[in-house]
Amino acid sequence: MNKVFARTQVMSALIFSAIGATVMTLCDAIDSNGYFQFSKKTVAHFIILLGLLATCYLACAFLMQNSLTNNKAKDSSVHHRTIWKTITIRSIIMLVCWLPWLIALYPANFLGDTLISIGWFTRTLDGTPSLSDHNPLATVVLFGSIAVLGKAIGQVGLAFFSFVLLESALCCFAFSFAITRAQYRFGLALWPTRIALAFYACCPMFPIWNTFLSKDVLFSPLFVIWFTLYAEIIHSRGASLTRQTTISFTAITIFACLSKQLGVYILLPSIFALLIWFFMISHNKLGKRLSPENNENLGNEKNKYFKKILVSFFISAVFLLGIMPHFVLPALQVKPTEHYETLSVPLQQTARYVHDYPHDVTPEEHKSIDKLLDYSDLAQRWKWYIADPVKYRIQEPTDAYPNWMKAYIAQGLRHPDSYLQSYVALESGFGKTTELIAQQLDSSFMTDYDGSNIPDAYISKGWAVSSGDIAQRIYNRIVRTPILNIAFKCAIYTLVIPLFFFFIATIVDRSKLSFMLLITIPVLLTEAGLWISPISIQVLGSRYTLPLIYIAPILIGYTLCMKYKSEQK
Repeated sequence: MNKVFARTQVMSALIFSAIGATVMTLCDAIDSNGYFQFSKKTVAHFIILLGLLATCYLACAFLMQNSLTNNKAKDSSVHHRTIWKTITIRSIIMLVCWLPWLIALYPANFLGDTLISIGWFTRTLDGTPSLSDHNPLATVVLFGSIAVLGKAIGQVGLAFFSFVLLESALCCFAFSFAITRAQYRFGLALWPTRIALAFYACCPMFPIWNTFLSKDVLFSPLFVIWFTLYAEIIHSRGASLTRQTTISFTAITIFACLSKQLGVYILLPSIFALLIWFFMISHNKLGKRLSPENNENLGNEKNKYFKKILVSFFISAVFLLGIMPHFVLPALQVKPTEHYETLSVPLQQTARYVHDYPHDVTPEEHKSIDKLLDYSDLAQRWKWYIADPVKYRIQEPTDAYPNWMKAYIAQGLRHPDSYLQSYVALESGFGKTTELIAQQLDSSFMTDYDGSNIPDAYISKGWAVSSGDIAQRIYNRIVRTPILNIAFKCAIYTLVIPLFFFFIATIVDRSKLSFMLLITIPVLLTEAGLWISPISIQVLGSRYTLPLIYIAPILIGYTLCMKYKSEQK
């Protein structure tokens, strides 16, 4: 191995390991009241995490460079019918493995947003028929229609369970599609292919999550399919962009963004970056540096691919950013999403400041905060782990945001420690090394959380109560088993695997550099969206991690297909 490369590799591993160790150490330092509790053990904790991550990253990179890569396994000559047959068979096997969990948790599980969506659709929420885009219109119509259909046939539970089966089938297809395409299009070896498929099929958190009727659960398999198509477009330098693939890619982009609004800020910028890349290589400005292989095939062929991506981006952007918000939603009298939904972190920081430094708030700041958040009981409403009690007192539309922002900046300059603790505490569930991915095998917790009124027809009865209890005991035993419980650690999916993928992006061969750089964009944007969430613990927080959990084996699979700098002669 080249000494310069070895030194560069070690430095890169240390940098990404330090990022992960720092975040996890800060999150672990948050106590049960939402405050930092540092000690001498904190430094030792950081050093141990740094050493473990760096050793793991370097060891994995070394193994992949010297024995685990299998680029010769790629067989583009395999007929697409054979690939689709393989995907179908693997999807069915995976669904069969999930069925015991799905049946045991009959009929389905619900989050508060789901119940709100059903209430809006059926015009029974708070006695008012008003609709809001707080929950995507597509999910309101979908979940509401299932409830109405179930009531019409006198089998609400059966209607919800039927949707759970369809949702699970879609998820199994997405996983099989992604891993099988990685095998045949990227050259993923057979043994990691089987391990990834077995993980998806046997890990109970996947079928359990699919019993939830939630926009996050619906978005995640669509994101997996989109991510796979996106990766193939980059890997093939556009050659995969047949007419059918272009239509499918555009449709998946739109459907995914309709199921969860955050998708717009992940998928469209990623496609835009792809558009810029194709423009650059079609004009031979970037191709020789980032895509030296088959550079002679650029030019007109790449210009054709650029046009296809441009059409896909244009259709998606016009529909999602133009037609839906400016025509469809107003026509249906749907109110726009509240502005405060994007300000969970700063609003929480203001409440934390009022709680920590009540005597340091100036009269002008008091007035500005009161106009927006109602100062009277703001300190009492502050809960270190969730921003909802703070922001849901806001009445929109309002002109109070500009003055509040001035107060927010001034207070942050005076006591940045309060803002830092508030932010880390709010997002700590994503980075704690002890935090498990929260899963609830029934919906009763929603009543305790926010008083959600779960209709009697929606909950388990009879045999389903007993089967649910058995499933809960089995699940608890699995997550408490040493080694096995690593698969249920939240930080593995939010930090360890993504940072490892970013580390690998810094040491790949030049021929794979463009792929790794572009594929990190949706991963980075997903990470960015995660770390500004209004809650990071319990089921309500864990659901935000689903896109990263779902693509984690796929990211690892892609790293196994890379060519590394040390392979250069």
